[in-house]
Amino acid sequence: MALLNMNHQSSLQDRLEELERKNQLLEAEIERLRIYKDYAYTDALTEIPNRRFYYERLLQEVARARRNGHSLTLALVDLDHFKDINDEVGHRGGDQVLKFFSQLLRVNLREEDILCRIGGDEFAIILPETTPDRAVVYFERVKKKLDQIELSIDGRARLSLSFSCGLAAFKPEYLPEDLIEEADHSLYSAKARGRNRVVAASASAALVSRAVH
Repeated sequence: MALLNMNHQSSLQDRLEELERKNQLLEAEIERLRIYKDYAYTDALTEIPNRRFYYERLLQEVARARRNGHSLTLALVDLDHFKDINDEVGHRGGDQVLKFFSQLLRVNLREEDILCRIGGDEFAIILPETTPDRAVVYFERVKKKLDQIELSIDGRARLSLSFSCGLAAFKPEYLPEDLIEEADHSLYSAKARGRNRVVAASASAALVSRAVH
């Protein structure tokens, strides 16, 4: 009888150890998938969300704004004359500029705002429960801070940066593409007016030439 109990306890211990091993393998797989998902949604250079994350999150925020009747503003931001910056300091220096600028935006955002790099020197910021008027105040404040900064690249080149920003407010009849297009028009309007400015859709021209760069 004692031998039977010992065999039973040994078998139970073996099963527990096997379950523990399976649990560890499962946890490792979950962590691997989490890292993969983070990588798929993160811009490798700036370590902020990328274009893929941006569009998926915009769909969610548009649906939420429509459902709850809350305000929602989309901002599209370009660094001014970034090609000239790359020509002056090289692509490595340009990468440093992008990292700096993304962090400047990030530290001045609220926790609920969503900052994404959507390509090159282009950034998108989704601002839930925010009107364009409030967004203008925010970006003007960031612009003022940037005006006071002279960025040193590799201890040599010293750059003064500026950006252009286009804003659009969600309307109940809008699809996400409509919001993007309106913010894009506002951004081109900001560039057409001389850059280094923030333009909301209500103040932008109805049609702006896409030839402005």
